[in-house]
Amino acid sequence: MPRMTKAHRAGLDFLDLVFFNDLVVHVGMDAEERSQLRRIVERVTQMVERRHSGREAEVIKHLVFFILEVSLANTTEELIQVNQNVPPPPNLSSEQMEAVDNFWNDYQMAYMAVVTEKSTGVLANPALEIAEVLIGEFAGYSPLVRRDLLTRCFVSEFKDAPLGVYCWLIVSGVLPVTKNNPDRITDEFSDSFITRIALLADYQMIVHAFNMMISKDDGSAVYLRMRNLSLTEETVDRLLDVQRHFNEALNKKSLSGIPLICWRDLEDPLQVQGFFAEWSKRKVRFRMHTGTLGSWLGILGAGMVHEQLMVEYAHAARNQYPNNPGTVRLSDLKVPAVFSAYDNRHTLTEFVQGRLSDYGLRINPDTLYRSHSTMRKTTLRLLAMYCDMTRASGIAMAAPYEDVNYGNAFIHSDKLG
Repeated sequence: MPRMTKAHRAGLDFLDLVFFNDLVVHVGMDAEERSQLRRIVERVTQMVERRHSGREAEVIKHLVFFILEVSLANTTEELIQVNQNVPPPPNLSSEQMEAVDNFWNDYQMAYMAVVTEKSTGVLANPALEIAEVLIGEFAGYSPLVRRDLLTRCFVSEFKDAPLGVYCWLIVSGVLPVTKNNPDRITDEFSDSFITRIALLADYQMIVHAFNMMISKDDGSAVYLRMRNLSLTEETVDRLLDVQRHFNEALNKKSLSGIPLICWRDLEDPLQVQGFFAEWSKRKVRFRMHTGTLGSWLGILGAGMVHEQLMVEYAHAARNQYPNNPGTVRLSDLKVPAVFSAYDNRHTLTEFVQGRLSDYGLRINPDTLYRSHSTMRKTTLRLLAMYCDMTRASGIAMAAPYEDVNYGNAFIHSDKLG
């Protein structure tokens, strides 16, 4: 295995981010929440494509999703009411807190609009107008939908989004995979998918730069100060690494710029690698999946197995209990087996193995089975915890606020085996 480069590391951070949100949407959300998310994607697409097409339409959709994410977020006062760890701003009335929120929201949207206009050449005004028309339709939506709305719309809109990102990172030379080499992997990505991947990557750097601008403290420091958590040394090392990169980005003048991939030639692997190398100097993600590069195909496949299992359960429930609006036990539903050591035909692992082969990726069904079994005991348990906490809080904050529920759920991931 080649040594880990800066680009390699940031590429895995990006992949982990997309994969986490994909699991939230396709596994963690209930039917109503997925319906809400699809409604947002459909309405935005409908409004944008009335007057725009091609790359311009994708950029405008991206901006609309971002504006909706900020506009649908809860207020600081609402956050303080449900989270005792967030101190209220000193000597500020409710009206003053609302004014501060409005200022930062407007500033954040303007900042995003200006940077995206400069990097893409697409004007942001149509996105602002469309978002203003649509925002009232989505009031009261689940916090699981409103949090990270932009990224969750991306994974909802593009089928197998994490797998597409994984293949793109390999073909671009960011992830130095040897077993599934770039020559065998499909590089037939749609123009819309590539445009939105680039915009999503730039979005991460723009939000990071915004956080640096207002010197927003990073969430890792909070967990390091909580002695009662009994964190493993590996977790402490990961948190310290996140904190170190945050402090360096905040204090080093050489890291004050915003690396943007939309300014680069996406057909040139060296330019794509250069972007992710710049990302790695500035920001490190506290990942959901902490495995090596070699483990990633197995975990992505395991996610696909579980998503297909959820589809099969829903299909079986509709067929077996068409007139039952109440609760149905999963054990009563007849679905295909995940894996069979004797005859693996017509199993979920065979189905996913076939889908992976469509991308030029090779993996054994028993590897998928083992990865899925491990995932159910670890990642999916923490995912369910995250979704429950987010729903219970009723709060969805936009950047620059950390996703506290993500940290609270996955801070103990290293203890699960």
